[in-house]
Amino acid sequence: MVADIINITFDAVYGKGYIMGGISMFGITGPVVYLLIFIGKLAEVAIMTLRIVFVGRGMKALSALCGLIEEVLWVIVVSAVLGSIRTDPLAAVMYCAAFTVGIVLGIVIENKIALGLTSMQIVSMAADGDMVGPALREQGFGVTILDGHSVDGTKRDVIFVQLKRRRMRECADLVRKIDPDAVISMSDVRSVIGGYMK
Repeated sequence: MVADIINITFDAVYGKGYIMGGISMFGITGPVVYLLIFIGKLAEVAIMTLRIVFVGRGMKALSALCGLIEEVLWVIVVSAVLGSIRTDPLAAVMYCAAFTVGIVLGIVIENKIALGLTSMQIVSMAADGDMVGPALREQGFGVTILDGHSVDGTKRDVIFVQLKRRRMRECADLVRKIDPDAVISMSDVRSVIGGYMK
């Protein structure tokens, strides 16, 4: 059914008598090949984006697995595109479009799985800070509170929280609920030794 829709669309754009430049994948020819190129390249780039994240976090096994899948897909897709790039430029267009969309897709997937750790620094008014710390601890966050001062000498509480990335939004929402004016900064952490984390 998908192939029929693609064929109808292709005929509408290029005309029924148009002959493609001979592009094929796995013995498949016709407009459905463009769909295969797009999906293959999309998957390859999304996996590549994840691999870069995994390498940065020191996840060796996942990085290696992603690298293997990525290269297999690359060889398959690029061989089909380069083999007909002069006679069928539409294949190159699909390849480039999939590359662009694949980067966005990889980032979206990585944000959804939220692997790794985050360090959150919260600067709160002292009165609110006395409420933020206990509220975070009640939800299982490890909290360290330091005394700080703003440029005009006003007392501030500086709150450090080390947490798993998947709980980052939960923590920030809780802080904002108690102290809407709190300044929150977050940074990725490769590893944490000691301390409390749930």
